[in-house]
Order: sequence, then structure tokens, then C-alpha cells
Amino acid sequence: MKKIILAFLLGVLLIACGKDSKELVYKVGTNAEFPPYEYMEDGKIKGFDADIMDEIAKRGKFKYEWVNMNFDGLISALQSKKVDMVIAGMTLNEERQKYVNFSVPYIKPAVSLIALKSNSTTSIEEFNNKKFGVELGTIEADIIKGKFPDAIIVPFSSNTASVLALKSQKIDAILFDSKVAESYVKNNPEIKIVGEVTGEDKAMAFNLKDTEVHNKVNTILQEMLNDGTIDKLKEKYGI
Repeated sequence: MKKIILAFLLGVLLIACGKDSKELVYKVGTNAEFPPYEYMEDGKIKGFDADIMDEIAKRGKFKYEWVNMNFDGLISALQSKKVDMVIAGMTLNEERQKYVNFSVPYIKPAVSLIALKSNSTTSIEEFNNKKFGVELGTIEADIIKGKFPDAIIVPFSSNTASVLALKSQKIDAILFDSKVAESYVKNNPEIKIVGEVTGEDKAMAFNLKDTEVHNKVNTILQEMLNDGTIDKLKEKYGI
């Protein structure tokens, strides 16, 4: 009798373990301050990147949970394995490739310069010696250094903080992806878009040593690029 009970319990345990092993749950890092790419709505993370992540999880047959944090903490979170991947409108460049693996680029948005409407400066070139607000950890600082060598870079912990600084005239300008800039202008009537500066490839990021997750997600993302899924999402969000 004891053997029968033991065998039964062992069977239940094996079934439970098998079920748990199939339920992969990845932690996905982001910074939900970049509408329409990622933003908060009714307490949930929404946007272009969020829809991409939903489709990747569906095709990859896994679950995921968001880890929302400041942008400058995303790469270190990957390195310390607090997150398994990052999708946050991150620009792919050589410096970051020293610390993370990138997916194939899935979008290349233009970058726009925003300023106060009360600012009489109308030419992008005239901002060369102005103060630019930059969120810590973003690539915009490098763009500013290349395009505006005499500019003063003022770091902020978030996009929201930099926009507030612009509105209070503590800085003169900010660089955002064009659609992000349009969103901030829409919600802040005192701000204007002066013009476009450049474009940068965006990609997902992964821990350098976690090649299994990188390869799995990268393959799915490439499929989505090939079959038109990414293009449909770009149309949905007007990107």
C-alpha cells in the first residue's frame, strides 16, 4: 500500500515539475517614457514595443513580465541578470555592443529637436551653443556632441524631468525620436519641433552570455520583419 501511495505521489510531482518547466517567464526591461514606443496607460505598459513583445512571446510560447526602470539602468540590469532582455527604443551602437548583444534593428526613426515656442531660434544650427537636456544612458548625448560640438549637455534622470526643465527654461532644447517628440508637443502646447537631426537604428538587447535567449528572440523578430508584422505595427502607431 505504501508503495502504491509513494508511486502516486511521485507521479503527481513529476507532472507538476513538467508543467512548471514549460511555463517560461522572462523578465523584460523597459523605460515606459517613450510614447508611442512604450508608455503607461491605466497602470499597464502599452505601445509599439509592447505589441512587438506580445507577438514575440506568442510565437516563442513563453510568458514575460515587465521591469520598468530608468533608462540608464537597463544595461546594468542585463549584465546582473535582473532582466533577460530589453526593449526600450535602445539605439544600437559600437559602444553598447561591448556590454550587450543586440537583435536585428527593427526600426530607424528620425530624431527631432524640440524647444519652447517662445524661443525665436528657428534653425537647428543655431542651437550649437545652447543647453540640451539628456536622459542618462541614452544615445542622444553622442548625437549632440557630434551635431552641436559647442552645446552644453545637462543630464536628467528621466524624459519627464528634462521636459519640465525645458518648460521652466532651465535648458534650451531636447532631442527625441520624432514620434516621441510629437507626443510631447501634443501634450505640452508651449513646446515646438524645430526640425529633424538624424536617424538611429533601434534594437532589442540581451546579456552577452545568454546566447540561447538572444538567438530565440532574434529569430522571431527577424520573422516579424520578413512577414510584414513590424510594418503593420508601424502603421498602427503612425511611425
